Amino acid sequence: MPGPCVLTLDLGTSACKATLFRLDGGIAAQASVEYPTRHPAPGWAEQEADAWWDAASAGVRRLPPDLRRSVVAVGLSSHRGGVVPVDAAGRPLGPCIIWMDRRSLPQLEAFVRAFGRERLHRVTGLVPDTEFTASKLLWLREHDPATFRAARAYLQPRDYLYLRLTGEPATDYTLASRTMLLDITQRTWWADGCAYVGVTPGAFPPLFPSAAAPYRVSDEAAAILEIPAGVPVAVGAGDRPCEALGCGTGAGRVMVSTGTTTNVSAVVPDIPAVLDPRVMSSLHAVDGAILLEQGMSASGAILRWMRDRLLAGRTDYPKLDALAASAPAGAGSLLFLPFMMGARATRWDPDARGVWFGLTEAHDRGALVRSIMEGVAYEVRACLDVLEGMGVRAGEVVAVGGGARSALWDRILADVLDRPVGVPRQTDAASLGAMLLAAVAIGCYPTPERAARSLNPVVETYRPSPRAAAAYRALWDTYMRLYDALRPVFREIAASQREGGADGRPGTAPAREG
Repeated sequence: MPGPCVLTLDLGTSACKATLFRLDGGIAAQASVEYPTRHPAPGWAEQEADAWWDAASAGVRRLPPDLRRSVVAVGLSSHRGGVVPVDAAGRPLGPCIIWMDRRSLPQLEAFVRAFGRERLHRVTGLVPDTEFTASKLLWLREHDPATFRAARAYLQPRDYLYLRLTGEPATDYTLASRTMLLDITQRTWWADGCAYVGVTPGAFPPLFPSAAAPYRVSDEAAAILEIPAGVPVAVGAGDRPCEALGCGTGAGRVMVSTGTTTNVSAVVPDIPAVLDPRVMSSLHAVDGAILLEQGMSASGAILRWMRDRLLAGRTDYPKLDALAASAPAGAGSLLFLPFMMGARATRWDPDARGVWFGLTEAHDRGALVRSIMEGVAYEVRACLDVLEGMGVRAGEVVAVGGGARSALWDRILADVLDRPVGVPRQTDAASLGAMLLAAVAIGCYPTPERAARSLNPVVETYRPSPRAAAAYRALWDTYMRLYDALRPVFREIAASQREGGADGRPGTAPAREG
């Protein structure tokens, strides 16, 4: 008879991962099911909420039946900032405008003009960006008023899964603090921001701590997933807070998570007295703690683009690693600016675009792939420089996410940062963080952060090569100057494109599919 298991559902940007954890943190079984992201116009990114539930259901049913019957709790994690408008019965009224969608830039600019960038940063902790919920709601109100009027609630991706699992609405403070409508010092909805957007706090689910389990698996969901009905469902947290928890971020340890995008996070006990205006601060999954974040718009997604578009899908990620390893450190002085979906931290430049610089006939596919990995690593270095400029110690870097499974990318990161990079036993730290929150909810651990480092120790450390680190130091200044030189060009191109349409793209909005 199998021992008790915690089921976690981690809703990533490209797939839902269903995992059964033993209570010692080991994985008993795991399955992943992908779903598509639609890009109906340049800068747009949409997903269907029901596709998340279908993927979650299919993933769970792929797990061994005897282990599914042993589930004692469910934990959740998801990407953040997306908007799912639902009716009174919880049915989606349209697709989710996900975090990477850039269509609401004009609405964001109006929001900033109304309140000021400094006030928005001080109240919400966020650097104003289209990633967050507020500007997406403003876009809906302006461009899809029928849906805006009909919506009875706005859910983020994890919230939708919680509703499908339990039949009850709930959210947590980590996701609420990514709406750009929460006062993070007061931990309450920001009345002025909500009024400007045209919503009330009642438009969002009730707020709970991440380790709370206010509701249980419904009979309907239990029948679909083939797990016990009545099992407690922890509210869980956003993917980055779950990852930071799962890899033991804190006390000088900084997380670098690479998947579809790359995130650099540090956990601190309070908002720093001097908060760099380029750094986001949001509420952490551990009550009372603050998560300082910087993140790119795309990183692993660029490798996927390289694989699918330039290499026509004729390779896989291990082969991409082999190609990149065939090129020397510095990729023969080929530099890549990884801004194919705009630049977030530390640049915060939505007009930026991807650039290869220094390309010659001597460069092959390996140099192209390696330069992408190195460009991401340069951006991580820029993020660490900002953190340390705030006095946040980054003595230890831990790499997690799908990118951490690439030994070559870990070595590149160590060489570019010129410091050791550790990889923990579980690189799927978001799922582990969700498991820890669920385990705390049912009383298995007193606090999640104490359990994290013992359950998920660093098992591999990559130390910088003096020769490679020197090569990257020589290229670092050129990389930084390249962006500075191109910034006005990015702005000019974007301005000319915006002249063709109010949404930052030529033409009119396409008809919604389905």
